[in-house]
Amino acid sequence: MQPIIDLAPGAEENPLAAHFGRLIREHLARDARRVSDFRTLRGSVLVVAQDSGTSMTMRFDHGRLTIHDGAIGIPSVTFCGDEDVLFRLPEVAFHRWLRFPMLGLLHRRQSGPLRELTRLVARGDLKIYGLVAHPRLILTLLRVLSRHP
Repeated sequence: MQPIIDLAPGAEENPLAAHFGRLIREHLARDARRVSDFRTLRGSVLVVAQDSGTSMTMRFDHGRLTIHDGAIGIPSVTFCGDEDVLFRLPEVAFHRWLRFPMLGLLHRRQSGPLRELTRLVARGDLKIYGLVAHPRLILTLLRVLSRHP
């Protein structure tokens, strides 16, 4: 069964929804492991760009993604920050076998975006609500979004 990615009515004009929808489609077409990760996702993710005042909701249901314009329902996880910070989420690189973000001394170049993301969270420029309650959803979503193979 192929993954299904739908844009709800009105989401086509939302730059966040269009960007993340296109990114997820491209990554799923390229990598079979991401398709298996995508099929495990279940929950809703709200993404809010504070500087532009736009938001979108991604509702995952085991191989189906519906992207809505604005906030729909009660999200499991919320990413809140400026647009340029949110567009940097796919920069996080993951280890091929362990499937965790690349950390530490062995992967200095690849772990840079994760360290920058951590700094943004620590400074309050990026807020991730639901990080403690739903870490698996966040890690799997970041793996699907990641630009690195």
